[in-house]
Amino acid sequence: MLPTQKTALVTGASQGIGEIVAVHLARAGYRLALLARNREKLAQVRDRWPELAEALVLPADVRRADQIEHAAALVEEHFDHLDVLVNNAGGSFAAPARRLSPNGFSQVVAINLVGPFVVSRTFLPLLEKKGGSIINIGSTAGRDMAPNMVAYGASKAGLVNMTRTLAAEWGPAVRVNCIAPGPVLTEAARQVLYQNDGARIAEAARTRSVGRLGTPEDVAEAILWIVRAGYVNGTVIYLDGGPDVHPAGGSGR
Repeated sequence: MLPTQKTALVTGASQGIGEIVAVHLARAGYRLALLARNREKLAQVRDRWPELAEALVLPADVRRADQIEHAAALVEEHFDHLDVLVNNAGGSFAAPARRLSPNGFSQVVAINLVGPFVVSRTFLPLLEKKGGSIINIGSTAGRDMAPNMVAYGASKAGLVNMTRTLAAEWGPAVRVNCIAPGPVLTEAARQVLYQNDGARIAEAARTRSVGRLGTPEDVAEAILWIVRAGYVNGTVIYLDGGPDVHPAGGSGR
């Protein structure tokens, strides 16, 4: 158990991977700040898990520097410093590149790449106080081809470069690493990618050499390892279940 004065902030904490990561950090002894755009959904997450009953709820859009600055002021007021920042907020939509508008491309990049930069840069002074750790949530789509999701793949590839660059600039005071999941069976992925079809989920699982899809818990466990692994910096961990038996889609959120 880590000391209770340890503090963590998870963006995109209102569902999926972010929600479960927050719960696992709380169970490991962290005080939590939960950040997402929807205040009501954040409150529901806090009420759903006894471990998060005392969590600080921060409704904010990662693309809005003014909102993130306000969130940072609240975190400093409540916790004084920050030990762990998990940049999990993200989004995308499927469209062939020839039909994707420049605005659509920009919006995906804004939330998946600009957002983590805005949040990391804003919270840097709080992370530097006691030697913090930033974990960016990428995707294997940033390493592999991402047909019909060019903006998503490009943004996640950029997140890898940003991870390594910030690790070089901000170390040793702050470590910066990236976890890049393959297919993760969140509730959103179950509904949107697989249409709640058990046969489709089973077929996707067969593409993983471990014989199953990833879970939000898998991502949470990897994050807990990174925050304890003080010699790990600027690293990308591909949490993908091993080589594809035959390629399938990217991560679910």
